[in-house]
This record gives sequence, C-alpha cells and structure tokens, in this order.
Amino acid sequence: MTTTLPMSRFIQNYNQHLTLAEQTDAVLILEQRAGRPAWVLESEHRVRATAEATEYVAAALAALVHDESLVDRFASSFATAQPWVAFLPARDRKRFAVETAETLRACASIGRYTAFAELMEDWRNTAEIWSDPDLAAALSGGINEPLDQRV
Repeated sequence: MTTTLPMSRFIQNYNQHLTLAEQTDAVLILEQRAGRPAWVLESEHRVRATAEATEYVAAALAALVHDESLVDRFASSFATAQPWVAFLPARDRKRFAVETAETLRACASIGRYTAFAELMEDWRNTAEIWSDPDLAAALSGGINEPLDQRV
C-alpha cells in the first residue's frame, strides 16, 4: 500500500503517519512544493526485502544471459516486456540482455541503480535510432570529413 501526502502535513503529524505506516506496512510518498523532489519513506524491513529480491533477480538474470542456449531466446522474447527492444538488431538484443543483467547485478550489490537507469536510457535511445531506417543509415555510414581534422 502507498500513501501520498504533502510533506508539511507529514511534519505536523509525523508520529501518527509513521504509526499508521508501521501497522499497514505502507510506503509514504511525501510531496514537496515548488518543483522540489518527492521523498519516499518506507520501513527498513521493506527496503531489505526489496534489496534481497532485487539481488536474487539480478543473479538469476546474469546466470541466464551467460547460458548460450538461453540468451538468444531470452533477448528476443524480452521485446514482449519492453516493446522498444524489437527495434534493436538481433546482434544488439543479445548485448542488451547481457549488459543490462550484469549492470543490474552490480547495482544491486551496492544498492544504487543510477547506472542501470542510464544504461536503459542509452539502449532506448539506440532503439529509437534503429526505428528510423533513414536516421540509422545516416549514423551508420562513414564520415567523409571528420570534424576533428578540419583546418
């Protein structure tokens, strides 16, 4: 269960909100004003459980993508979960599967997922380029006059 409330209301009655969250195992989302980021408040038990589950899934995926008999099928069928993966050439789908699984496992080991989010964004951008055949062809072609060699 998730409860969203303004940060100011949480501050005014924090004990009441924390007690209710403890009783219901709820996650509190505390919104701020003026475009400031929201904060997520959850129990240590929930955080540890999520971390353990994420480490397990990451290890399972890493094992899967290193099994040559499974990685191609996994990479191809992953387009069901992330439809944009279908735009990647077949050879890149395998690289995508391996890189994301390894990066997720590394991120799970330290509890920070910024590198994983950045990698996923890079792969989505790559898929977007491949979705436009003219753009993909233009970016895949040779460079007649490299910019760093101009006089």
